[in-house]
Amino acid sequence: MSNRLYLLPALIAPLSRLGVDSAGEPSCPDAICIVASITNFSQVESAHGSVIASSMRNVVHERARQVCQADGGILTMSGAHLLFVFDSPPGSHPWGEMHAPRATVLLERIFFSLGDRPVETSEGTVFPVIAARVALWNDAPFNIAAVGVNAIAEGRSGQEWRERYVADMSVAATLFNAMDEDRLGFEWEPVHDANGESTVRYFEALLCQIEEGVATRVGAMVAALERLGLVRRLDQWVVESVIDALRLNRDISLGCNVSAQSATLDAWWAFIVKTLSEEPDIAARLIIEITETTPLMATTEVRVFVKSLQSLGCRVALDDVGAGHSNVHALVELGVDIVKIDAVYLRQAGRDVRGAERFRQLVGLAKTCAASVVIEGVESADDAEVSRSSGADWLQGYLFSKSGPRM
Repeated sequence: MSNRLYLLPALIAPLSRLGVDSAGEPSCPDAICIVASITNFSQVESAHGSVIASSMRNVVHERARQVCQADGGILTMSGAHLLFVFDSPPGSHPWGEMHAPRATVLLERIFFSLGDRPVETSEGTVFPVIAARVALWNDAPFNIAAVGVNAIAEGRSGQEWRERYVADMSVAATLFNAMDEDRLGFEWEPVHDANGESTVRYFEALLCQIEEGVATRVGAMVAALERLGLVRRLDQWVVESVIDALRLNRDISLGCNVSAQSATLDAWWAFIVKTLSEEPDIAARLIIEITETTPLMATTEVRVFVKSLQSLGCRVALDDVGAGHSNVHALVELGVDIVKIDAVYLRQAGRDVRGAERFRQLVGLAKTCAASVVIEGVESADDAEVSRSSGADWLQGYLFSKSGPRM
């Protein structure tokens, strides 16, 4: 990343939490210390047994050794946590490969070296979930478990849970195999101006699996990755793919979904942020839509994520408002550019007077929180008229879906 990027005020806080200050220096001048954690170790152990979990851990440990061998580090392991220590020679330039802070480069490398590939076991494919952070290094005793990231918080007992966990891993293997084999793509659904339906404001990328030339939407499968803690890997691929599409199509704007789990600005986003900072034309035409299929709270981290993307020139949308885990506090506090209201409220508006009033009030609230309000699920001319009369700015749905571009 460029030095000027890290001087953006909105990016200083997340970098500090990673142990990288605004000048790009690691928190310790003589060594960069990173603790990585296998956050789903106990889940794998509960679902598959200790032998499979230990096999996964051993594979991750071997990958960690390879990182140290390649980057001149040393490694200490304790259970599901790994401590990396890399030299940061006095007087060396703090900006390493790709003009990024060395700590950020190493974090990104650890994330992907340890967790980007599955582990094949006798019971099928298992994906390790990796978290990592820069640790302060001083003369005090070092507690690797205290610095490491806690295990994924979810009930981990009972036959029903185990069966779902194994089934979710199978879904993850299917999606990531399709991704690695270039069998994932998008359908592009247009978002139209409510008062000039011939005007397309942007196209939303809807994730599809492509088999024998037939595209099947796979949005429902993403919930399995969220339960596993693996959705960030998919979200990164989606954003990078949409950025590639923007480079090829200079006259349009594109939006894409990322899970609420991904709405944290850290090493997973490092090189996407670098790209957006260096290509402002791309950033200006990119809309990141945060989905609320998992609970989204207006925490400091999420607010920093939103403000940081906006500072780069992107627009941020809050998707499916009114459905799932949506909450009014997030709508009011996050300061997004676009609010997308779930189709369920449009359906209710067509049923009775009370539904129509709730719909109108929700649109009114959304308009006080964002510059643009989108109504999803517009299927007919009547739906379009109800949406317009409520004060909505843009429309999206089956009524317009046939006009999406081919990319």
